[in-house]
Amino acid sequence: MRRRVYFNEFNVLLDGTAYLPLVSGLLRAFAATQPDLVDAYAFMPFLFHRDRPEPILAQYEQPAVAAFSTSMWNEQLNLHVAREVKRRWPACLIVFGGPQVPHHPEAYFAAHPFIDVAVRGEGEEAFAEVLRAEAAGWDFGAIAGVAWRDPATGACVRNVAERSQSRDLDLYPSPYLEGLFDDLMDRTDGMRFQAIIETNRGCPFPCTFCFWGQGGLSRKYRYHGIERVAREIEWCARHRIAYVFNADSNFGMHKRDLEIAQILVETKRRWGYPEKFRTCFGKNTDDKIYEIATLLHAHELEKGITLARQSNDEGVLRNIRRQNIKLETYENLQRRFNAGDVPVYTELILGLPGETYATWTAGIDALLTSGLKNQLFVYLAQVFPNTELADPEHQARFGVRTTRIALTEIHGAERPAELLPEYEDVITATASMPEAEWRRMAVFSWVTMVMHSLKLGFFLMSYLHDRLGVRYVDFLDHLASGAFPPDTGGILRAELAVFDAQCDRLLAGHGRGHVLPSFGTIYWDEEEASFLRISERLDAFFDELLTITRAYLTGRRVAFDDAELAEVVAYQRMRIPGAVLPPAVERRFTCNLPEYFATRFQPDAAPLLRTPQILTVRPRDYAGDRPRYARETILWGRKSGTMLVETEWRDAAGDGDDRAAGASPDAAQLS
Repeated sequence: MRRRVYFNEFNVLLDGTAYLPLVSGLLRAFAATQPDLVDAYAFMPFLFHRDRPEPILAQYEQPAVAAFSTSMWNEQLNLHVAREVKRRWPACLIVFGGPQVPHHPEAYFAAHPFIDVAVRGEGEEAFAEVLRAEAAGWDFGAIAGVAWRDPATGACVRNVAERSQSRDLDLYPSPYLEGLFDDLMDRTDGMRFQAIIETNRGCPFPCTFCFWGQGGLSRKYRYHGIERVAREIEWCARHRIAYVFNADSNFGMHKRDLEIAQILVETKRRWGYPEKFRTCFGKNTDDKIYEIATLLHAHELEKGITLARQSNDEGVLRNIRRQNIKLETYENLQRRFNAGDVPVYTELILGLPGETYATWTAGIDALLTSGLKNQLFVYLAQVFPNTELADPEHQARFGVRTTRIALTEIHGAERPAELLPEYEDVITATASMPEAEWRRMAVFSWVTMVMHSLKLGFFLMSYLHDRLGVRYVDFLDHLASGAFPPDTGGILRAELAVFDAQCDRLLAGHGRGHVLPSFGTIYWDEEEASFLRISERLDAFFDELLTITRAYLTGRRVAFDDAELAEVVAYQRMRIPGAVLPPAVERRFTCNLPEYFATRFQPDAAPLLRTPQILTVRPRDYAGDRPRYARETILWGRKSGTMLVETEWRDAAGDGDDRAAGASPDAAQLS
């Protein structure tokens, strides 16, 4: 009788949708090319999504080998299931691999005595050799790239030899093309699937916070053949896979990536699938990436392009072994993407070694001043195993302190109480950033994203900067610090209190995000939850914002036109969607604010003049359906540039010249 092998790859299950288990599929597909392993082992159905332990264990029967693909979102579940498998079937070989398993697993083995073998790096060939050794008597000493538990002493023994890597990735068969997921899809009626494909492996960049370059043991690129990539894309289309995630580290850096993008476009044209292709673009954006991103966006395959910076401070960048493109180049790229209506979003990581409140806020100010019109995303710095940032010596050098917090999948369903908790480690202090400063930076960042990224103050801040010379960072710091008079800004002050409380919660180990039941039972990021709470009181919020802004300008002796400022805030209010239709959809402005904001970031920007204009807004009618409002405004609209209310405007002189039809220019360019 063949010995049973179980693959455990517990992906997150969201609203009945799960990723197909690519890693498990690759291991099984390669093992199936070895005749002796096919004769010796029976490969059992994939265990592929997060669940309670008992339903998972109920699918086991006399296992010989249990393999676990371990990531941040399933580590505790893997450990629990593995521990119980070993208790029930002591002779079962427990094999762990994946990014969460330390490459030097001595302490990991000591903490988890049920683990028998740990594989580091790529697993196809190593796992096949582990199976062969298991069948021959559990002698793993000759297998490069693994550690194992000595059966006599129980100690961890690590083979220091690293496995040589074939440059031809097609040595490893595709589980999609081999039909390994067909049965899985047939036996899970009603479940929807997403797919991960890889066109290459490797990353040449040594960023200290990233597993790709530091922990992947694969700094040189290796490639799958174009024909195989095309066949996998067509497989996804034939199986009606709507969302495909690309696992490449720097898509667009290679000449052939344009050909792959063209294959995606042609496949979607023929089959209607995939609907979306999500990828991580190359770090050094150039003409190739511009062409690819524009092509994907034109065919609604990609929501936009990320110009990731992580930090704007040169000292921090040296600490994390990263080089950014020059800010001037960044600005030029923004203009090019905006001209093609391709949304651009920028990412920063809060808490990297060397960052201070001064460098952090200065970096954000530089980005906003450069003309960032779309999204700024700020992420808490996570520490992943097998990265330089996780190395104790590196942490000691920079005074890195981490806090383990509960893992909550943002935009995922609220975790049921019966599921095992998972965790992530985030940086909450460094030598340059004491904990109190981390709190201040976090609050500043959330306020910035509420006001800029979620647009509640976007037009107002642009006006203040352009017309009155007010620095973005100064105004945002004023709001984030709650420095406005105590009898004003009650709504904003309440949000600041929530932000402060969330800092307390994070430091106490609670997870990120909030569930707002009236907007659906999913986790929202801090700034998104703030926006949704404010959306219930938009008119009152903008009344407060006008009062705060007046007091701010007066207190700093900045001369301003009070009537003009009031009209700016009125325009700002009209551009923000609400769950309920506003009472007024048209307004006459005494100056050309609609034209001014529509052209604000174009080369031929219109000056602000005393030319009356009429703005007409065309808000979507959500009829009070708050979950739909949240879904379409934030989940769909935040990255795609469709968050703001569509407008039309005309000169009040009555010449009949409508300056916009349908979506206004600023709706496309400012979102």
